[in-house]
Amino acid sequence: MNEELAELAASGATALVSAMGTDLWQEARRLMSRLLARARGSRRDELSDALDRQSTAARGAVDAGAVDYWTEALSQLLDRNPDLAQDVTALASLRTPERPDIVIQVNSATHSGEVFAVQHGTQHFASGPKSRDSGEQS
Repeated sequence: MNEELAELAASGATALVSAMGTDLWQEARRLMSRLLARARGSRRDELSDALDRQSTAARGAVDAGAVDYWTEALSQLLDRNPDLAQDVTALASLRTPERPDIVIQVNSATHSGEVFAVQHGTQHFASGPKSRDSGEQS
């Protein structure tokens, strides 16, 4: 595989993993699914399953192991079929929408209250916040 395709595979993998758990995930998943549909070889089903598994694992964190996995997978796909480069380029081109330069956010809490604030994204909770003082009464 030439160096240009290797770099493209790494860029596509980074974009895919970076999109996991963000607003870009549906588009990234659609692009990767389209790429897998055009791919030849026995790994297509394995990669489709991995795409579903890893889509819920990251939730916004970029996992270096996942980037390595997808870089290797995309490298193999491109090595077998260089015509997939256009699809990988579309995946690598995914970017978060531009954010305004100036953001003003005001948060406040009183009486031992807690603020859970996020700028430019969605905050997900697996469960509600826990009280720092178990003796606190409602």
